[in-house]
Amino acid sequence: MKLTSSKIFAGLAGSYEKALDYATLFQDRRWKSWVARRLRAGRGDLVLDVGSGTLVLEEFLAMKKCRFVALDLAPEMIRIASGKGVPNVDLVINGDAEFLPFPDRSFDSVVSCYVPKYVDVGKFAEEVARVAKPGASVVLYDFARPRGSLAPFIELYIRCGLRLVGIALGLARRGEAFTFYRLPQIIESTTWDLEMVEAMESNGFVEVESDRLTGGVVFACSGRRDDRPGARRGALVRQVDEGEAEWQ
Repeated sequence: MKLTSSKIFAGLAGSYEKALDYATLFQDRRWKSWVARRLRAGRGDLVLDVGSGTLVLEEFLAMKKCRFVALDLAPEMIRIASGKGVPNVDLVINGDAEFLPFPDRSFDSVVSCYVPKYVDVGKFAEEVARVAKPGASVVLYDFARPRGSLAPFIELYIRCGLRLVGIALGLARRGEAFTFYRLPQIIESTTWDLEMVEAMESNGFVEVESDRLTGGVVFACSGRRDDRPGARRGALVRQVDEGEAEWQ
């Protein structure tokens, strides 16, 4: 899966931000607003972004006044991100989400977008817990297999819409073609959304919350790292009412 991920983002790097808008039907900014509301980070806090891409999240969260370390698996993404000169980013580094190249308890918070479907959820949660300081927040989201009453309609878009875009881009010899053609298969096969809450709890996160956003096309999860003896391990799982889950 890591090889697939590398190939997807290698071909996508040059047009990543436009492709992000098209692939999400311009919903990505709404999902990043979900991250902003739950990220417990302020002026001077150091935040790790796992799967940072071209620093879209860092630019979106500039009002938080925190500092970022950006990590991505794709060298092509790193080159573009490094050249942007985003002022709230201290370091842009190539690295693996399952083997984070940082000492224990390095970060005040950890965020991640579009990574969990590509990784071993248990290893990912363990590494995030290792590099997070006590009290650190973790906030993440990614595509998931649609569930709920709107699932058939969203699956139709994923299976047909994205794949057709991939075919069209392939005929035009565009680098994004592989991404749009392969992504539906990855989304349909992933079970990360069914595993993440338990993985976070098992690795010392408390106050774990999860939402299914935009009709369930994305699963989002947040929690707080707590090393205190006897800390509550139970999760608070909140499902967005179907009536609230709208394309807006």
